[in-house]
Amino acid sequence: MFKFKTGVLIAATIAAATGPAFAQQPATAPAKPATSDTGQSPSPAGARAYIINPKNGDTVTSPFKVQFGLTSNMGIAPAGTDKENVGHHHLLIDTTLTPEELTQPLMSDEKHIHYGKGQTEAMVTLPPGKHTLQLELGNWTHIPFNPPVQSEVITITVADPAKPAAAAATKEAPKVMAVTKPTPVVVTKDAPKQASQEVKKDAPVPVAQDIKPEAPKDTAKDAPKDTSKEVKAETPKAADAMHHRHHHRRWHHYRYRRHHLREQYLHT
Repeated sequence: MFKFKTGVLIAATIAAATGPAFAQQPATAPAKPATSDTGQSPSPAGARAYIINPKNGDTVTSPFKVQFGLTSNMGIAPAGTDKENVGHHHLLIDTTLTPEELTQPLMSDEKHIHYGKGQTEAMVTLPPGKHTLQLELGNWTHIPFNPPVQSEVITITVADPAKPAAAAATKEAPKVMAVTKPTPVVVTKDAPKQASQEVKKDAPVPVAQDIKPEAPKDTAKDAPKDTSKEVKAETPKAADAMHHRHHHRRWHHYRYRRHHLREQYLHT
């Protein structure tokens, strides 16, 4: 009986000593953030991606730069980095993801471009026309987060580089026309001149008396005041008049001398 009591006391003492130690250990170890059955990683509240450049409605010329943006509660790392709230960008061109595709690894083609090295910008080449762009953040296995961390869909226009050259050609066309337009005008102006020259060659030579000499162009600076008198003396009518007066005077002088000498001879 004494031995039984002693055993009970020893067991109670051991239980009292070891009880607090077991009470300090947690029932289960802390687990990682749970992932869904589809492999999606959880994203923090308010996390989103956005396109810094180009803006919605911009017109660009290929190739053009696309800059990626991400809220500060998420991080960027190369693909394969299994880390909480960290992923890498995917650029969707002219397409969007269905609810089913948001639970699967993103495909890689010309409409789903992966930036698995952790890039935050890229040069993109697209054909001329309108296109849509959207960013989608994927986890270390290329699966979109839950809820999705994505940007709004923007629309841009890629300009055709051939159109500016055509526009420049149309602008230069009026200049060429402006140079060629005076050509028929010159021909029409020269035609009457040639006709007048032919008429003058065939027409009879006019009499000197019928020709009216053109009045000399009088310039106020160079021409002297008495030039008009000299010009009038050189005209045919003025020359004839002077010649007639000269002969008239000589004839009058001759008759006077002849009559005067005759009177003297008769009275001697």
